[in-house]
Amino acid sequence: MVTGKSWARWVKAALAASALTAMVALPAGGAGATAIPTPPAPTSPTAPCDAISPIAIPCVALNKVTDAVDAECRRVGVPDALCILPLAHKVTQAARNAYLQSWVHRTAQFQYDLGNQVPLRDAQWIGTHNSFNSLSDVGALLNTLTLSHADSNQQLSLAQQLDIDVRALELDLHYVPRLELLGGKAVTVCHGQGDVGCTTEPTLATVLPEIASWLNAPGHGDQVIMLYLEDQLKGNAAAYSSTIATLDKVLRRPDGSSLIYRPNPTQHASNGCTPLPLDATRAGIRASGAQVVIVGSCAPGLSADVFDWNSTHVESGSTSGYQPYPACDATYNASVYSSKMVRYFEDSTLVSTLLNPTRPPADPEALTPLKVQSMTNCGVNLFGFDQLLPEDGRIQGTLWSWAPDQPVAGAGNCTLQGADSRWVAASCAATHPAACQASDGSWSVTPTAVTFDDAEAACAAQGASFGLPRTGDENSALHVLSDPVGGAWINYRLT
Repeated sequence: MVTGKSWARWVKAALAASALTAMVALPAGGAGATAIPTPPAPTSPTAPCDAISPIAIPCVALNKVTDAVDAECRRVGVPDALCILPLAHKVTQAARNAYLQSWVHRTAQFQYDLGNQVPLRDAQWIGTHNSFNSLSDVGALLNTLTLSHADSNQQLSLAQQLDIDVRALELDLHYVPRLELLGGKAVTVCHGQGDVGCTTEPTLATVLPEIASWLNAPGHGDQVIMLYLEDQLKGNAAAYSSTIATLDKVLRRPDGSSLIYRPNPTQHASNGCTPLPLDATRAGIRASGAQVVIVGSCAPGLSADVFDWNSTHVESGSTSGYQPYPACDATYNASVYSSKMVRYFEDSTLVSTLLNPTRPPADPEALTPLKVQSMTNCGVNLFGFDQLLPEDGRIQGTLWSWAPDQPVAGAGNCTLQGADSRWVAASCAATHPAACQASDGSWSVTPTAVTFDDAEAACAAQGASFGLPRTGDENSALHVLSDPVGGAWINYRLT
């Protein structure tokens, strides 16, 4: 049986919120609630341009201009609802506030907690690509007009991304001359081609405090984030030394203790770096007193704080060709998914569009909500979303557990995986087949329907345990078996 204070708080909040919604009744003897809608796909901000342009370049260019103007409008204090030009992304505090009260947010938090006991090779992370390259993090028109920031990957600040359930951030590090240092170099966070395009972007020392402040804010002490450092420091020893010093100084709690989950020097490989330990869990990381796992390519100069993930992860197979479970992506077979972290990212920059001048307005490599849903069901671990906004459907695409607006108050305290794969609250006295998990992780369902309280014994009779899916692909594997019998009990009791 699964328990925990954080889950209890989540359940109470969910039940309180769902009490305000219309009740969803289970059909007589039934296996599920209302049909699960596919994740929404909001209209692209460039839709009017896309309709008349055969290629993406002009529409993307116009979007970059209008986004920059909108960001400056917000920066000078104009109400955000008035700072929305045609062809720009709609960035409003109202949308973020609505998200924080939504079932999507509740379920994303629930799934994050559910994955805390799962090894890193299987755990899911909602992440952003070039997280730092945001117009909202610029703070001044001078920085907005740099080549890097004018071609932004994000609309929300780092803290705003974390607020909407992002738990994996990416920072690109360059060592470039700084105007304020009279040409002296500093580690700069910049999305450049090599160092081209990196000018007055913020330094690592000015970016990291936003992450540390969020982690040290009330209510975030149990959150673990993954920080991906893309190394563009070109092997410069001074740059590496400065990076480590900044990480060690900034990523601390008010009491001075470090937030960093550090590599064990005794586990260094022959290349001088420590591979990311895929058997580690977020729960174990938190129990060690840490909250930040830092990953990147092997650089011995960074190995005191940064895990080498070159050999432990793969990224971006065929996004355009991704298929629903169980076909998934033919680029990677099942052994890759079971032995490595699998990451997919997208790139919405004008530079990437210019490199593919004939690309149509609808980017075939974009992580659409439907692709995200398929990837989640197949076990993709890490998403690198561009231009992530709370209402755009991609976070909803990462959800595989509770059905919309579930659990419903008064429906019951036990949990049923419905015939549509999503979970609903149900009366514990009802009878359904039970989901059983063997020691090798495989699933089965009992041949007869039982009450929830009898499910453990029924699974034990099959040499298995009453099971609880903790990942999207586990839920998908169970669904293959539970769908023909109309759904199955899973081992989660609402408290």
